[in-house]
Amino acid sequence: MYENTIEQDIKNIQTIYISAHVNPDGDAVGSVMGLAFALEKLGKTPVILLEHFGEEFNILNGNRFLYNGDYSELNPEIMFAVDCGDKERLGEAGSVFDRATLTYNIDHHISNNLFGDKNIVNSQASSACEVVYELVSQFVDIDLNIATALYTGILTDTGCFMHNCTSKRTHQVAGELVGVGIDTPFIHQKILKEKTIERMKIEARAVDNMNYSDGIAYTYITAKDLEDSGASLDQIGGIVGYMLSIKGSQVSVFASERDNGIVKLSFRSKSVDVNKIASEYGGGGHILAAGASVEGNLKDVLEKAVERVKRELDEK
Repeated sequence: MYENTIEQDIKNIQTIYISAHVNPDGDAVGSVMGLAFALEKLGKTPVILLEHFGEEFNILNGNRFLYNGDYSELNPEIMFAVDCGDKERLGEAGSVFDRATLTYNIDHHISNNLFGDKNIVNSQASSACEVVYELVSQFVDIDLNIATALYTGILTDTGCFMHNCTSKRTHQVAGELVGVGIDTPFIHQKILKEKTIERMKIEARAVDNMNYSDGIAYTYITAKDLEDSGASLDQIGGIVGYMLSIKGSQVSVFASERDNGIVKLSFRSKSVDVNKIASEYGGGGHILAAGASVEGNLKDVLEKAVERVKRELDEK
């Protein structure tokens, strides 16, 4: 299915670096850890460069691969970027990627700008984890660690197999991972069901700030909201999708305040191409799920984003 030169390219390399996008979600964490476990089975030493992620992903047992040193000292022979549509989304790891002798870009975002020396990008795949599965299953036997990591990413990026990115092949891959013997009830409980009190508080604040108009649900979270709740950025990722459950909603827009006057915009949709809208802000993603980072006042940015979505809906 994919032209796969990975095994040949890593043949004489011992230490292999892997990273994913900033504010990593389940697909980012699952894909880097699934790839790391696969490389370890080949006798390699995987090193993951990844920002802080939610504690729920500790069940993937891949934290021992995480690098906690100075990135400026790293000069990889090879580095993989996974689940990242743009090199800038690698954050601090982007400078390491620039210094690598050979780079791989493994992804599923339709907006991916093919920034690697070698690019394995399938926008028809449900998730980066699905792409990683297709690659690593060609050269290693999938064990429990690999299967748990990849299933977790598929589960989260498909919204429990409810999003339209879920294909027949997605279900086949998930079935093959389940067949390895993973504990799916445990994964579902830890990843989807359990929430900290801090996360519940920040989600409640988002509901308090929520508005709905003409098929658009939208809300925001300020830096003070985060501070008051005790929540972290990795705990607000589900808010934008949650709003699509509002009866009549066609698009949801979520704005969150970040450092240095940056506002993170997230879009979810049932029909409108929000990737097109996000790209106007310098972002991207998928047709029905996209995001961007914008300089400006939180409420002003949100208001303009909602107006832009409204124009798109009016044109349909």
